[in-house]
Amino acid sequence: MRSRPPRRSRRPRRPPPRTTRDQAAAAEEQAAAAKAEAEAQLAAQETAVDQVAAQKAALDQQLQDAQVRLLQLQGERNAFEVWQAQKRAEEEAAAAARAAAEAEAAAVRSSVVSGRDAGGHGYVRPAVGRTSSCYGARWGVTHFGVDIAAPIGTPIYAATTGTVVRAGPATGFGLAVYIRGDDGAVTVYGHVNRYFVAAGERVGVGERIAEVGNRGQSTGPHLHFEVHPGGSLYSGQVDPVPWLAARGIAVSGC
Repeated sequence: MRSRPPRRSRRPRRPPPRTTRDQAAAAEEQAAAAKAEAEAQLAAQETAVDQVAAQKAALDQQLQDAQVRLLQLQGERNAFEVWQAQKRAEEEAAAAARAAAEAEAAAVRSSVVSGRDAGGHGYVRPAVGRTSSCYGARWGVTHFGVDIAAPIGTPIYAATTGTVVRAGPATGFGLAVYIRGDDGAVTVYGHVNRYFVAAGERVGVGERIAEVGNRGQSTGPHLHFEVHPGGSLYSGQVDPVPWLAARGIAVSGC
């Protein structure tokens, strides 16, 4: 047999020089530090992005709230301007109505003794306005007077000279004034808003005794005027229109 050559013994590997190991460790440490720093920077950037997003959301909400408030203020301003315009229109209409009523009242006062009866008693139309209801049957009952429609506050005048026998609350009328004239007839002024005389007081023909109202059983501002020729307060009513006409006072509409 052929003999094998003797094996060579392997020499143990030498560890790398110490300097090389130190360099590798240092490089790993630097890499780890760089990675940690990069991760920290990334986390900081992500935090900054989140903060910016939160700030943007807050600013967007503030902008939305401001826009909503602006719309509300614009709506309030528009509503206020509309209210002001309506108020001006109402005030102008009321002023025009007062001026018209005062002009008509002045015309009445200027002709306060335009009507007289055979006994020389003077008479005047008790209020200026439109005849809205006449004496006679109405709604299944008798309407015992004539209604003169006019704005609340329109002056009411004593139709003739006499003495106030009653002034104040009255069933159906709310407030009313009763005057017994020197001719013996009682004239009644119902649904008044205010009255300016008292029982027992003497009043002259054409004197302002009350103002038109809408009190009691009333469907709108007006004067309910009655005449009781016999002197009774609560009975004996006659149609006021021909009664006034006989004394020179015309009331149209009936």
